[in-house]
Amino acid sequence: MQSVLIDTFIVPEESRTALLERTRGVQTFLKTLPGFVEGCVYEKKAGASRHSIITTAVWESEEALENAQKVVAAEYQRQHFNPQEFMKQWKVEIERAVYERFPY
Repeated sequence: MQSVLIDTFIVPEESRTALLERTRGVQTFLKTLPGFVEGCVYEKKAGASRHSIITTAVWESEEALENAQKVVAAEYQRQHFNPQEFMKQWKVEIERAVYERFPY
């Protein structure tokens, strides 16, 4: 089964550009990691929801996802980037969950 990391963001309009720029950099890096299958960014245009941006990253297995999380954490440390501080500074709320993906 594939594993999917889904991040849902509540983003104030004034922070939208900063968040999208940061996520583009992360997505470019994720695509280089072993086990990455595909990823998408969804930006809400209509409908009732507190979440305005959703990102997904599909991994070929739970092990690939776990390895990617370690590599990303090391890269953030190398860059001196603290995601929690970034979210706090830009007043962005995030919810993260891992799902299994299978065709229907």
